[in-house]
Amino acid sequence: MMIVDYPAPLLVYPENKKEDLRTGKGVFQMIDKFKRIAQAIQVLRLPSLGVGLISLASLVAIVLIFAAGQGDLFIIPCVVGSLWGLSTYSFIVTFRAVPDKPNVPLKFFSNLKHTITRVWYGLVGVFFLGATAAMLVVTIRMVLIWLRDYGG
Repeated sequence: MMIVDYPAPLLVYPENKKEDLRTGKGVFQMIDKFKRIAQAIQVLRLPSLGVGLISLASLVAIVLIFAAGQGDLFIIPCVVGSLWGLSTYSFIVTFRAVPDKPNVPLKFFSNLKHTITRVWYGLVGVFFLGATAAMLVVTIRMVLIWLRDYGG
């Protein structure tokens, strides 16, 4: 029988979990990346809100004003535009306010508040990842349906 020596795992677990929270690894690294992305695309805040609200208003107008079957061509693009426009706006507004990692050691209650705040943003970030994946699947399905019915 041959014994195979497997390489060590790539993940290295820190001995001090408190230090891990301060250095920003794991979920905290993700929210810091989200903050940088939100700050980089800050100029898209108002255009994405505009696209989302115009798409939503168009959807409401199509449903309420047009007769049945008259505005069906525009329903799916309005739904997709409102989903992505409002999602982009909420991403930018939410993650631009992530608190930075502390440079100096904080007192107990300040550290607790800071950690709870960052954990909350981490949970919101995981929710945004899941919602974005779901919206991507819904968008692909809706666009394929739209192309099948109206694309020719």
